[in-house]
Amino acid sequence: MLIPLSVFIGFAASAIGFTAWPLIVPVFFVLFGFDLYLTLFISLLIDCGNALMMVLTAYPHKRVDVKFGLMMSAFALIWIAAGIALGTIFIPGHQEMFRGAAGFLVILFGVAFIFRGYRIKLKMAAGAYDPEAILHFPEIHRQSLAKSRSRLIYPAVAAMGFQVGLIGIGGGMGFAVFLMACLAYPTLTATGTAMMITFCCTLFAAAGIFFQIPDGIFSNPVLIQLIPLVVAMSMLGTRLGAKISYALADDHVNYLIGGIVLTAGLLAALQKFLLQFV
Repeated sequence: MLIPLSVFIGFAASAIGFTAWPLIVPVFFVLFGFDLYLTLFISLLIDCGNALMMVLTAYPHKRVDVKFGLMMSAFALIWIAAGIALGTIFIPGHQEMFRGAAGFLVILFGVAFIFRGYRIKLKMAAGAYDPEAILHFPEIHRQSLAKSRSRLIYPAVAAMGFQVGLIGIGGGMGFAVFLMACLAYPTLTATGTAMMITFCCTLFAAAGIFFQIPDGIFSNPVLIQLIPLVVAMSMLGTRLGAKISYALADDHVNYLIGGIVLTAGLLAALQKFLLQFV
């Protein structure tokens, strides 16, 4: 059950940085009865592995804004630390809310990306779309943006970072959407840069969550085998998905993202419905 789920999560991560959280938390915490901190730790490790794989794939294609990504990572770590600190108070008394993970917002994102792909297709048909603009990104684009719009990236990244630390969600898709909305990053460049930020954030958050896992849990030999397996399978899915994404035109990339995210949202919503009976 976990191997195909992990591969699908990795495939979704390759498209837009989709986090494992909406799919892993219901399965591990609700269905299998894992400790919540252990569940969040596993989810963060999956996101961290997927992010690393995506950065290694995106960088040779010049789809990672390294300087800006590292700057945003350092900024986000401050808020992640604040989220982890608050989580030590918040999580113990609110574990039931983690049983309600649903995919309705994810579904809306999926529809939005399908619409975005259609808009890019219209621009391409009109000759008003230049896919080579990514090679000169981000200075040209950022200089033309309104300052009020570009500055929104800071509160957006702060909010996402705080959420990563508080509830252990990966944040890759959130970072990518913010980069596209606030700084007009092209889709694949937004994803590559977002995954660099995600790698730094999830690595830091996983370390913080690890020290809150109850003693004795890792004495289970099956668990020691399970965690590397799901992480490795998800990274494999990321690699396979990235090969497909980078072979497509920009409009088709957005259609692919929309389809994958829509499927993930429906799967998460279905999980919530079925797990009500567990």
